[in-house]
Amino acid sequence: MPRMNDEKWKEFLARIGEGRSARDVCGNDKDMPSWRIVSKKLNEDDAFALKYSLAMENRGQVMADRILDLVDRVVDGSLDPNAGRVAIDGLKWNAMKLAPKKYGDIHRMEVKHETSYVDALKAVGEIVDGTTTSNALRTHEAEKEEKKTIN
Repeated sequence: MPRMNDEKWKEFLARIGEGRSARDVCGNDKDMPSWRIVSKKLNEDDAFALKYSLAMENRGQVMADRILDLVDRVVDGSLDPNAGRVAIDGLKWNAMKLAPKKYGDIHRMEVKHETSYVDALKAVGEIVDGTTTSNALRTHEAEKEEKKTIN
């Protein structure tokens, strides 16, 4: 195997992004590194690991695109519907695993809280008890605005 330089690593990632598995590229392409070398680079080089992750997401997109080709073949009668269903299910599963943000079933939402629930409940309690005046509410709002400009 030839020595790996930046251009060779870019080519490796391009092959992954085009839809091929790392196992296929490492095992069949004589100009590419072994999986052991790739694994070591992934563990030691965070920038490469991020690029590899993006290549895997692109691979998921390729698999999703292949689904449309299979659907067309089932519709035109050149592929048995049951065989198409099996192939499509496999490609969907792979696409969901490789690009979960785009094709996954679970969507995650991140929520940030600027003030604590305890402080908000205290303020509401004071309003209900009548121990707070409108000036206190204005002060609380001003403090929130100040925090926004500081952060």
